[in-house]
Amino acid sequence: MNVSGMTDTGKKRERNEDFFFVSEGQVGIFERLFVLADGMGGHSYGEVAAETAVATTVRYLMHAPMDFPEALFQEAVSTANLEVRKKSDAKHASLMGTTLVILGIVNGIAYVANIGDSRLYLLNSIKGTIKQITRDHSYVEEMVRKGLMERGSEAYVRQKNIITRAVGTSAETYADTFTIELMHGDMLLLCSDGLSNMVEDVMIRNLALDDEFTLDERVISLIRTANANGGRDNITVILVDPEGRS
Repeated sequence: MNVSGMTDTGKKRERNEDFFFVSEGQVGIFERLFVLADGMGGHSYGEVAAETAVATTVRYLMHAPMDFPEALFQEAVSTANLEVRKKSDAKHASLMGTTLVILGIVNGIAYVANIGDSRLYLLNSIKGTIKQITRDHSYVEEMVRKGLMERGSEAYVRQKNIITRAVGTSAETYADTFTIELMHGDMLLLCSDGLSNMVEDVMIRNLALDDEFTLDERVISLIRTANANGGRDNITVILVDPEGRS
């Protein structure tokens, strides 16, 4: 398996409130584990929320008893939610919260969980395809799913930063979970919205699958493109090649 993960503050933000984790080896039942969070709250509280959620998730999954991956993810998210709320209460920060994407791989299966609008994409280097696996928990995407708003419209762009579900913002929360049977040529990309809001999916696909470059070079190119398009937010990208081809 080959992996590259990087984060960048972007051009507009003073601080980087994204946080991510890439395991070097097995974590609990997972052969490899990847976690990404995009914090919110201002006054550095977003940074605290993101780091707390990632650290709590990793710690829980590292020591959790054997269980179904989907159940483990839900329990990890609940635990992270509690820890972020404790930090929020201690700092009197009512707006502290974070998105969260979790990817665990075991026996050729990718298990995914998400909360918020950070994403996981499934790409295939043979077919040249990209597919968003996670569902954005955002006001605009919920309106699009109901047929009440057009993606890319003025109203969509103006309100796309409104998150409807996050870690730490309510007493209880839950993640959407997904299971992917990995096929030959599959790759996985986790990112914060600093990438997905700045770079169209087709360009993400083109850059992520460009086999003339190493995985590190592809991630750098994705971040550079997001910055070239405005860099309005922190940018975090994790690119995973389960077959270790590059």
